[in-house]
Amino acid sequence: MSMSIRALLCAAALIPSTAMADHLYVVVPVGKDKPLTAISTDQASFDLRRIPGGADVIPATDYKDSYAVGLKDMLARTPGVLAQPRWGEESRLSIRGSGISRGFHMRGIAILQDGIPFSFADGSTDFQELDPLALQHLEVYRGGQALRYGTATLGGAVNAVTPSARNLDYHGQLRLEGGSYATKRSHADGGYIINNVDLYGSLTHAESDGFREQSEQDNTKFNANMGIRITPDIETRTYLSWNDLNQEVPGTVSKASALNTPTRVPFINADDDYARDIQSMRISNRTVFNLGGGAQVEAGGYINDKQLYHPIFDIIDQDSLDTGVFTRIKNERSVLGLNLGRGVNYADRYVNEGGNRGAQSASGRQIARNAEIYGEHRFALTDALDAITGFQAQVSERDYTDNVNSARSDEKIYRSFNPKFGLMWKLDANNEVYTSLTRSSELPTFSELVQGAIPGFVPVNMQTAWTAELGTRGARGAWDWDATIYRAHIKDEMLQYAVTPNIPASTFNAGETVHQGIELGLGYRFSDAWSMQGVYNYSDFFFDGDVQFGDNKIAGAAPHEIRIFLQYKNGPFTITPNVEWVPQAAWVDFANTAKSDSYALLNLKAEVEINERTTFFIDGRNLTNEKYIPSFSTVTDARTANMNVFYPGDGASAYAGLKVKF
Repeated sequence: MSMSIRALLCAAALIPSTAMADHLYVVVPVGKDKPLTAISTDQASFDLRRIPGGADVIPATDYKDSYAVGLKDMLARTPGVLAQPRWGEESRLSIRGSGISRGFHMRGIAILQDGIPFSFADGSTDFQELDPLALQHLEVYRGGQALRYGTATLGGAVNAVTPSARNLDYHGQLRLEGGSYATKRSHADGGYIINNVDLYGSLTHAESDGFREQSEQDNTKFNANMGIRITPDIETRTYLSWNDLNQEVPGTVSKASALNTPTRVPFINADDDYARDIQSMRISNRTVFNLGGGAQVEAGGYINDKQLYHPIFDIIDQDSLDTGVFTRIKNERSVLGLNLGRGVNYADRYVNEGGNRGAQSASGRQIARNAEIYGEHRFALTDALDAITGFQAQVSERDYTDNVNSARSDEKIYRSFNPKFGLMWKLDANNEVYTSLTRSSELPTFSELVQGAIPGFVPVNMQTAWTAELGTRGARGAWDWDATIYRAHIKDEMLQYAVTPNIPASTFNAGETVHQGIELGLGYRFSDAWSMQGVYNYSDFFFDGDVQFGDNKIAGAAPHEIRIFLQYKNGPFTITPNVEWVPQAAWVDFANTAKSDSYALLNLKAEVEINERTTFFIDGRNLTNEKYIPSFSTVTDARTANMNVFYPGDGASAYAGLKVKF
């Protein structure tokens, strides 16, 4: 049975038409019949205030009245997050310098959906399958604060939470958008409740020619979930997502081309029809048992079936299946959990003949197995001061079988133990100070382990780090803030550099490195109508006495990043100009001989609530038509390397949308 047919059958079984709804569903207040498996945004924000470190909840309302297509749009108001667009929905995502030099996909941050693993079992991640319009909120756990889900990476975790019918304030919703570069997007979602059963469904289709040549997109995304209240203390929820993504790949160019002829692409990208096409289906379940006294047991599992057809320098043709189970027991003071995951990826390669398969050049099977146990406990030292201790232990296996040359087959087992210590001082109901010390570990993905024609695994070690942080969050008068300073001492940091513009980066372990910085979110309300919100990230990443690079800066991140949002709201009208400013360019190479470019962008969003059910918005991007470079791949030494590594930013653009609830 084809994936498309399976998706349609599952959709029909899970989601009845929202037109059948016979009453309006409103947000269930906390403490009054609240769903056990569908946490509200308010509840997530309340839980976050108990975390002794950098963490944020981003309501989807922060970005849904704009043309949001990827993580850059979703996380724009979040301190500590570097989200830089490459093309279309593809972005470079980094927190505290995690995977900062990686020029393709992502490593070092766990992506979850509804608290269930979304990343591949080997630690790599694609996030194009997330639909911004099908989310209720996002939770960002920076660094060791992701331990609550068993994650112990340098960057932490991002949890994308979907709505349930019990958390909607409408029967259904229709949304139409269009704008620059022949962009069109349509979206429909809605919910339905039948006694103890609730159902939610969402369907989004988007098309765009893209700003650059060879960047056309044609994507369809379906998401649904069904919750069943079995008893007042037992609830189960099943999630389904299906994606059909067709994305052309424009590739990287020289700095001069990126700034002067940004729409141009390398000839080979167009001639060999570079693209990244994905079909995927994900089914998962989470069941919660209420034990009384604030204690709960959660248990569930997931299956993620994905096909990738990726014409670049070769045709990368992969068929992967990730499965896993998890359980955690928790109360107001403690959590103890177990994650078991397994991923199998059948990775084939072919000669690229105009975007079609030529002769087969490689064939392999990649298997990743993971077992993680973790726990955390909060001790009350005084009425206002808590101590938090925690740990994560993991055993992981990487097993590669080369079907062409058995000498290249290999396997390896990794083990790590990652403790956590923290203090939380509650100053009053609205303000707190926190500090923590956590250890992290990151395993090489198969992209790092299997490189070129090297027999067996490339000898890349596991990356480990100790990260200390100190911060405060709160509100006083017209001000609110979220401020953290951190310093991470890293051993064997996995760094990438571009060999050629068309070959995924090679990887090596650095010796000792340091990542330190400031993560600042600041808000101020001038009056009932005027308010401001700002984000400032300071990133200082450097080698510590490296044999080759000394104390040079690690390439990839600009030292300063500033985003300011000014909002005027008067009745049904809202106008939000915002500025993105990178005042000092980032280093492109580890030898520190070449930089990218500084830039400033002016954007403007305006919306009007025509009535309580209808909203119209316009979204203007890069209104001054700045020529800029938001992202690039790193190199070792710009004096000797091929420097076609830059992604041009989009030019001036405008979008409009109409949203109707019923």
